[in-house]
Amino acid sequence: MNIRKLILFLHKPMTLLRRSAVPVLLAAALGSAGPTAAQPSFQPSTKFHETEFVRGNAWDGDHRFGNVFCMTIPRPTDVKSLTVAMYNSNTLYYSKAMYRDMDTTGLFVVTSTVPAGRSVEKEIGNMEALNQENAAAYPDNFKQGRMTGPLGPSLLLTIRNAIAGPKDRPFPFVRHVANHADGQLRTLSVHRLFVRGSDRIEVAGLRYFSTPIGMDGEGDAVATLSALVESAVDSLQSCSTNLPPRVQ
Repeated sequence: MNIRKLILFLHKPMTLLRRSAVPVLLAAALGSAGPTAAQPSFQPSTKFHETEFVRGNAWDGDHRFGNVFCMTIPRPTDVKSLTVAMYNSNTLYYSKAMYRDMDTTGLFVVTSTVPAGRSVEKEIGNMEALNQENAAAYPDNFKQGRMTGPLGPSLLLTIRNAIAGPKDRPFPFVRHVANHADGQLRTLSVHRLFVRGSDRIEVAGLRYFSTPIGMDGEGDAVATLSALVESAVDSLQSCSTNLPPRVQ
Protein backbone atom coordinates (compact mmCIF):
# COMPACT_ATOMS: atom_id res chain seq x y z
CA MET A 1 0.00 0.00 0.00
CA ASN A 2 1.33 3.42 -0.98
CA ILE A 3 0.19 6.37 1.12
CA ARG A 4 0.23 9.89 -0.30
CA LYS A 5 -0.01 12.80 2.08
CA LEU A 6 -2.32 15.61 1.01
CA ILE A 7 -1.77 18.78 3.00
CA LEU A 8 -5.00 20.75 2.75
CA PHE A 9 -4.88 23.34 5.46
CA LEU A 10 -6.87 26.42 6.14
CA HIS A 11 -4.51 29.15 7.24
CA LYS A 12 -1.60 29.22 4.79
CA PRO A 13 -1.22 28.40 1.07
CA MET A 14 0.52 25.49 -0.59
CA THR A 15 0.91 25.10 -4.34
CA LEU A 16 3.55 22.38 -4.54
CA LEU A 17 2.24 19.49 -6.63
CA ARG A 18 4.24 16.43 -7.66
CA ARG A 19 3.82 12.76 -8.47
CA SER A 20 5.94 10.38 -6.43
CA ALA A 21 5.97 6.95 -4.85
CA VAL A 22 6.73 8.51 -1.48
CA PRO A 23 4.48 10.88 0.50
CA VAL A 24 4.27 14.21 -1.27
CA LEU A 25 3.01 17.65 -0.41
CA LEU A 26 0.09 18.67 -2.62
CA ALA A 27 -1.94 21.78 -3.29
CA ALA A 28 -3.82 23.37 -0.43
CA ALA A 29 -7.55 23.29 -0.89
CA LEU A 30 -8.45 26.00 1.58
CA GLY A 31 -5.62 28.51 1.42
CA SER A 32 -4.66 31.49 -0.66
CA ALA A 33 -2.34 31.08 -3.64
CA GLY A 34 1.41 31.27 -3.24
CA PRO A 35 4.22 28.71 -2.87
CA THR A 36 5.96 27.81 0.36
CA ALA A 37 8.62 25.21 1.09
CA ALA A 38 7.74 24.61 4.73
CA GLN A 39 5.17 22.06 5.77
CA PRO A 40 2.33 23.45 7.84
CA SER A 41 2.44 23.05 11.59
CA PHE A 42 -0.67 22.18 13.58
CA GLN A 43 -0.30 22.82 17.28
CA PRO A 44 -3.30 22.38 19.61
CA SER A 45 -3.88 25.56 21.57
CA THR A 46 -6.56 24.04 23.82
CA LYS A 47 -7.19 20.63 25.31
CA PHE A 48 -9.19 18.15 23.27
CA HIS A 49 -12.59 18.29 24.92
CA GLU A 50 -14.34 14.98 24.30
CA THR A 51 -17.90 14.19 25.37
CA GLU A 52 -19.01 10.56 25.39
CA PHE A 53 -22.69 9.85 24.81
CA VAL A 54 -24.63 6.85 26.04
CA ARG A 55 -26.76 5.15 23.42
CA GLY A 56 -30.25 6.64 23.36
CA ASN A 57 -29.24 9.81 25.24
CA ALA A 58 -31.29 12.96 24.88
CA TRP A 59 -28.61 15.08 23.14
CA ASP A 60 -30.30 17.30 20.57
CA GLY A 61 -27.22 17.62 18.34
CA ASP A 62 -26.82 21.37 18.84
CA HIS A 63 -23.35 22.39 17.67
CA ARG A 64 -22.01 25.90 17.14
CA PHE A 65 -18.86 28.01 17.19
CA GLY A 66 -19.42 31.63 18.21
CA ASN A 67 -21.00 33.56 15.35
CA VAL A 68 -19.08 31.54 12.75
CA PHE A 69 -21.61 28.71 12.35
CA CYS A 70 -24.43 26.88 14.07
CA MET A 71 -26.09 23.58 13.16
CA THR A 72 -27.71 20.39 14.36
CA ILE A 73 -25.55 17.30 14.02
CA PRO A 74 -27.55 14.68 12.06
CA ARG A 75 -28.79 11.62 13.94
CA PRO A 76 -27.53 12.88 17.31
CA THR A 77 -28.70 9.82 19.24
CA ASP A 78 -26.37 7.71 17.07
CA VAL A 79 -23.33 9.85 17.95
CA LYS A 80 -21.04 8.14 20.45
CA SER A 81 -18.62 11.05 21.01
CA LEU A 82 -17.99 14.70 20.17
CA THR A 83 -14.47 16.13 20.25
CA VAL A 84 -13.70 19.87 20.03
CA ALA A 85 -10.35 21.68 20.01
CA MET A 86 -8.59 24.79 18.79
CA TYR A 87 -5.31 24.87 16.89
CA ASN A 88 -2.55 27.39 16.19
CA SER A 89 -3.16 30.08 18.78
CA ASN A 90 -6.95 29.62 18.53
CA THR A 91 -7.03 30.47 14.81
CA LEU A 92 -8.30 27.04 13.66
CA TYR A 93 -11.45 25.41 15.00
CA TYR A 94 -11.76 21.62 14.92
CA SER A 95 -14.64 19.32 15.80
CA LYS A 96 -15.35 15.63 15.22
CA ALA A 97 -18.55 13.68 15.88
CA MET A 98 -18.05 9.90 15.79
CA TYR A 99 -21.01 7.62 14.98
CA ARG A 100 -21.76 4.12 16.16
CA ASP A 101 -23.21 1.37 13.96
CA MET A 102 -21.84 2.86 10.69
CA ASP A 103 -18.56 0.97 10.46
CA THR A 104 -16.28 3.81 11.59
CA THR A 105 -17.75 7.15 10.53
CA GLY A 106 -16.82 10.65 11.63
CA LEU A 107 -18.42 14.00 10.81
CA PHE A 108 -15.96 16.89 10.99
CA VAL A 109 -16.56 20.65 11.03
CA VAL A 110 -13.50 22.90 10.85
CA THR A 111 -13.01 26.62 10.28
CA SER A 112 -10.29 29.18 9.64
CA THR A 113 -9.97 32.84 8.65
CA VAL A 114 -9.87 34.29 5.13
CA PRO A 115 -7.10 36.85 4.47
CA ALA A 116 -8.37 40.40 4.97
CA GLY A 117 -9.82 42.08 1.89
CA ARG A 118 -10.39 38.88 -0.09
CA SER A 119 -13.89 38.41 -1.50
CA VAL A 120 -15.93 35.24 -1.09
CA GLU A 121 -15.88 34.52 -4.83
CA LYS A 122 -12.12 35.06 -5.02
CA GLU A 123 -11.47 32.68 -2.13
CA ILE A 124 -13.87 30.06 -3.48
CA GLY A 125 -12.11 30.34 -6.83
CA ASN A 126 -8.70 29.85 -5.21
CA MET A 127 -9.92 26.79 -3.32
CA GLU A 128 -11.53 25.37 -6.44
CA ALA A 129 -8.38 25.81 -8.53
CA LEU A 130 -6.15 24.17 -5.95
CA ASN A 131 -8.53 21.25 -5.48
CA GLN A 132 -8.62 20.85 -9.25
CA GLU A 133 -4.83 20.51 -9.32
CA ASN A 134 -5.16 17.52 -7.01
CA ALA A 135 -8.02 16.11 -9.10
CA ALA A 136 -6.00 16.46 -12.30
CA ALA A 137 -2.96 14.79 -10.76
CA TYR A 138 -4.91 11.99 -9.06
CA PRO A 139 -8.17 11.51 -10.99
CA ASP A 140 -8.79 8.10 -9.42
CA ASN A 141 -8.99 9.67 -5.98
CA PHE A 142 -10.59 13.11 -6.42
CA LYS A 143 -13.85 14.42 -7.77
CA GLN A 144 -14.92 18.06 -7.36
CA GLY A 145 -18.04 20.08 -8.14
CA ARG A 146 -19.50 23.49 -7.34
CA MET A 147 -22.84 24.11 -5.68
CA THR A 148 -24.82 27.06 -4.35
CA GLY A 149 -27.22 27.58 -1.47
CA PRO A 150 -28.20 29.91 1.39
CA LEU A 151 -24.54 30.55 2.25
CA GLY A 152 -23.64 31.23 -1.37
CA PRO A 153 -21.26 29.20 -3.53
CA SER A 154 -19.64 26.08 -2.10
CA LEU A 155 -17.45 23.24 -3.28
CA LEU A 156 -18.24 19.53 -3.16
CA LEU A 157 -15.24 17.23 -2.93
CA THR A 158 -15.18 13.43 -2.85
CA ILE A 159 -11.97 11.53 -2.08
CA ARG A 160 -11.47 7.77 -2.42
CA ASN A 161 -9.39 6.05 0.26
CA ALA A 162 -8.73 9.15 2.38
CA ILE A 163 -7.21 8.48 5.80
CA ALA A 164 -7.23 10.59 8.96
CA GLY A 165 -3.85 11.42 10.48
CA PRO A 166 -2.68 12.02 14.06
CA LYS A 167 -3.45 15.09 16.14
CA ASP A 168 -0.53 17.05 14.68
CA ARG A 169 -1.89 16.39 11.16
CA PRO A 170 -5.65 16.57 11.81
CA PHE A 171 -8.17 15.56 9.15
CA PRO A 172 -9.55 17.35 7.16
CA PHE A 173 -6.83 20.02 7.48
CA VAL A 174 -4.46 17.25 6.39
CA ARG A 175 -5.51 14.28 4.27
CA HIS A 176 -3.60 11.11 3.58
CA VAL A 177 -4.68 9.03 0.60
CA ALA A 178 -3.83 5.32 0.33
CA ASN A 179 -3.38 3.47 -2.95
CA HIS A 180 -4.44 -0.18 -2.84
CA ALA A 181 -3.29 -2.60 -5.50
CA ASP A 182 -6.76 -4.14 -5.85
CA GLY A 183 -8.36 -0.72 -6.43
CA GLN A 184 -11.10 -1.39 -3.91
CA LEU A 185 -12.65 1.25 -1.68
CA ARG A 186 -11.61 0.98 1.96
CA THR A 187 -12.31 4.53 3.07
CA LEU A 188 -14.27 7.45 1.67
CA SER A 189 -14.54 11.14 2.47
CA VAL A 190 -17.11 13.69 1.29
CA HIS A 191 -16.49 17.42 1.83
CA ARG A 192 -18.43 20.67 1.49
CA LEU A 193 -16.38 23.86 1.64
CA PHE A 194 -17.79 27.33 2.22
CA VAL A 195 -16.54 30.90 2.52
CA ARG A 196 -18.74 33.22 4.56
CA GLY A 197 -17.58 36.71 5.40
CA SER A 198 -14.09 36.30 6.85
CA ASP A 199 -14.46 32.58 7.59
CA ARG A 200 -13.80 29.36 5.74
CA ILE A 201 -16.02 26.49 6.86
CA GLU A 202 -15.60 22.85 5.91
CA VAL A 203 -17.99 19.99 6.68
CA ALA A 204 -16.50 16.56 5.98
CA GLY A 205 -17.60 12.99 6.48
CA LEU A 206 -14.99 10.22 6.66
CA ARG A 207 -15.97 6.55 6.67
CA TYR A 208 -13.83 3.42 7.08
CA PHE A 209 -15.39 0.24 5.70
CA SER A 210 -14.95 -3.04 7.59
CA THR A 211 -15.14 -4.90 4.26
CA PRO A 212 -13.54 -3.42 1.11
CA ILE A 213 -16.05 -2.28 -1.50
CA GLY A 214 -15.76 -3.04 -5.21
CA MET A 215 -16.78 -0.78 -8.06
CA ASP A 216 -20.32 -2.15 -8.10
CA GLY A 217 -20.90 -0.96 -4.53
CA GLU A 218 -19.18 2.42 -4.62
CA GLY A 219 -22.22 4.33 -5.80
CA ASP A 220 -24.27 3.29 -2.79
CA ALA A 221 -21.35 4.01 -0.44
CA VAL A 222 -20.92 7.52 -1.81
CA ALA A 223 -24.68 8.16 -1.69
CA THR A 224 -24.94 7.07 1.96
CA LEU A 225 -22.06 9.20 3.21
CA SER A 226 -23.11 12.12 1.02
CA ALA A 227 -26.59 12.02 2.54
CA LEU A 228 -25.12 12.35 6.04
CA VAL A 229 -22.87 15.24 5.02
CA GLU A 230 -25.64 17.02 3.12
CA SER A 231 -27.98 16.71 6.09
CA ALA A 232 -25.32 18.45 8.21
CA VAL A 233 -24.74 21.06 5.49
CA ASP A 234 -28.46 21.82 5.16
CA SER A 235 -28.70 22.42 8.90
CA LEU A 236 -25.53 24.52 8.97
CA GLN A 237 -26.71 26.72 6.11
CA SER A 238 -30.21 27.14 7.52
CA CYS A 239 -28.99 28.09 11.00
CA SER A 240 -25.90 30.09 10.07
CA THR A 241 -27.75 32.44 7.72
CA ASN A 242 -29.22 33.94 10.90
CA LEU A 243 -25.74 34.83 12.20
CA PRO A 244 -24.14 38.12 11.18
CA PRO A 245 -21.12 37.37 8.94
CA ARG A 246 -17.84 38.15 10.61
CA VAL A 247 -15.91 40.93 8.88
CA GLN A 248 -12.23 41.60 9.50
